Amino acid sequence: MKYILIILFWLTVISLAAQPVFEHTYNESASITQLESLGEVYYSMDVMNKQLLLYNMEHSLLKTVPLPTPEGYYLADIQYVSETLFNNDNLIEFVYTYSKYVSIDLSYYYTYESKVINENGLVLLTLEGVGYTEVIQTTQGKKFLAYDYDYSVIPYRTYTHVYSLPDQTVKSVSRSVSGFETGDAYPNPASRQVNIPVTLPGGVSSGTLEITDLNGMKILTYPVTRSDANVVVPASQLAPGTYLYQVRAGHSLSTVKKIVIR
Repeated sequence: MKYILIILFWLTVISLAAQPVFEHTYNESASITQLESLGEVYYSMDVMNKQLLLYNMEHSLLKTVPLPTPEGYYLADIQYVSETLFNNDNLIEFVYTYSKYVSIDLSYYYTYESKVINENGLVLLTLEGVGYTEVIQTTQGKKFLAYDYDYSVIPYRTYTHVYSLPDQTVKSVSRSVSGFETGDAYPNPASRQVNIPVTLPGGVSSGTLEITDLNGMKILTYPVTRSDANVVVPASQLAPGTYLYQVRAGHSLSTVKKIVIR
């Protein structure tokens, strides 16, 4: 009998140890995503304050991103918090959706709009009428489906807008060959000119400074040599906005850094 009680005791201990362990409560609907630069993170939608909140796996706040929402609309959903899904820069992008209640006679309906936006507030895509999106991997690459709902008519109409998403291998290759640092541009933000320090890795005598927009489109290139300390870029050559720069030298790429032109 004594041995039976001991066995029952240890079985109870093991059973209790296998129970779910409470960690944290979020005041909003939360989910988890994998980011290349930050690893696994929680993200949630703050409906009242109209913002995206990012937390690390210890539940500490990492980043707050405002979500511009038209008057009378309310946040409805956030999807696809990612870094390389919608373009090949090093910024966080995502889809967010907002809706509006429309009253008609004795009935009502909802109207929707969605946007693809990055963490700096740049709108990559506006999707009027779209209340839900979906990403599907096909033999021809990833497809982004945006479902446009029109509830103002009976029966209601649904339209599906299809977009091709960029090849994510472009960024992964760039990261795998990145192996050296270059300096921080100054002044930054800039209104007249911006000085971009350039560095070349050992054994390489020349390279190219590349300036791209946030979608990865190349805007300007400058040849650089080991004797160049920095490249002076007149602000007049760039429209006001945010740009990325890096140095390409042989088979290596420097880390990507950001400049702002006013």
